[in-house]
This record gives sequence, C-alpha cells and structure tokens, in this order.
Amino acid sequence: MDREYKLGEIGHRTQLLTLKYITAGLYILCLIGCTSIPFQKTALVPVELFDPTDVRQQFAGSLPSEFQLVNTIEFIYKRRSIPSAIGYIDADIKNKTFTVVGINPIGGCTLFELSMEKDRVDCRFAIEEFTRHGDFANAVADNIKKAYFDCIPAADANVFKKKYTIIFRQPKVSGTMEYVFAGADKVLIEKNYYENNRKVWSVFYYEYQNVNKKLYPAGIIIKHYQYKYNLVVRLLEIRA
Repeated sequence: MDREYKLGEIGHRTQLLTLKYITAGLYILCLIGCTSIPFQKTALVPVELFDPTDVRQQFAGSLPSEFQLVNTIEFIYKRRSIPSAIGYIDADIKNKTFTVVGINPIGGCTLFELSMEKDRVDCRFAIEEFTRHGDFANAVADNIKKAYFDCIPAADANVFKKKYTIIFRQPKVSGTMEYVFAGADKVLIEKNYYENNRKVWSVFYYEYQNVNKKLYPAGIIIKHYQYKYNLVVRLLEIRA
C-alpha cells in the first residue's frame, strides 16, 4: 500500500521540482553538448588477482533494490544534441516495476508519465509530439530497463579476463549479453548486447556515487548502433 501511494504521488511531486533543478539541468545539458563523453571514465587497474565470483557478488550487494532519482536526459542523433527532459524515476528492481516522469527543463511542464510492472507498460500521459511517432512509451521503458535493470550477470555466465577488465557473457533473448567490470572498486562499466555477432546496443556507466553503502552511477550513456542515437543521462539527485 505504501508503495502504491508513493507511485501515485510521483506526478504531483515532479511538478513541485524547484527552480534549482531546472537551472541546474539546463546548465548541465549545455555542458554535455560540448563533449562526446561528459563523464570521467573509471580508472583501470590490473584484474589478474580479482576473483570473478567475488566481483559479481560484491557488485550485486552494492546495488539498491529500490530508488528514486532525478536526472537530466539528452538525446544525441547524428552528432546533433537535443536537450530532452529532466526525469524523475521511482524504481523497484526486485519487483521489476518503475514509474518515470519527464518534464520540460524550460518551464517545468510535464512531457510524459509512464509506468512499467513486470514488462507491462502503461503510458499515463505523453504530449502529442512524442506519441505521433512510433511506440513512444515502450521505447522509453526499454531504455530505462537497459540502464537500470539486469545489471548482474548470471552465476553460470561465461567469464573472460583481460588485463584491465573482467567480462561475463551469457545468452539473452536471441543474442548475447556482455557485462564488463573494471576498476579498483570492481564496478560494472559497460553492458553490450549482440545479435548475430553484431553489437546492437551498449550502456556505459561512469562516476559511481556511494550513498548509504549503495552505488549509483552519476553518468550513463546508452548507445544504439542500429538507430544511430545516444542517450546521455546525468544524475542530479538521489532521493531514496
């Protein structure tokens, strides 16, 4: 019941985001547009002595099962940067549910609100400019799942070690999912999905923040090779 109440209040609370978030979002989006990778990469260290099982278990224990985040989102297509929205997401990873609200950084009006519960997507609201082109709700939900869900490889995944990275690979749907871990903190820095030996999409993670012993990436880049666009997500606030 508490969870349902909290999710029902998201749209209202998002409307109450203060001017500081709108101003901060615009400033960050301007900075993002000036560089291809606006985040600091994880410093690489040799992984020869790292045990892959320990790496997987340690990272799994460091991820929050539930969270509320405020982000800025930027859409990049053919090197053209389009500041898209400030996003509020309330997610429950264990139960595979989330609600997300996008607001216009200029003026603060709601652009869309949608939720997902165990792969069922419900678009509560979206402006006409978004819904007239394709399945907008499922496209948004799919990108959120790429970024925040399925971040732990299976216990029986194949493991490969390189000098500075540990790579887990496992079958997924009609292709192969790859998880790349690196750094002294042994964090996930990259996810790649392949079909027919061709990379379809990737997610890159940067600048993890440790809050209450849980890790949150301050920067995420989702790269779609087939459709030739990127999404750049920058963390503004952790609310839970």
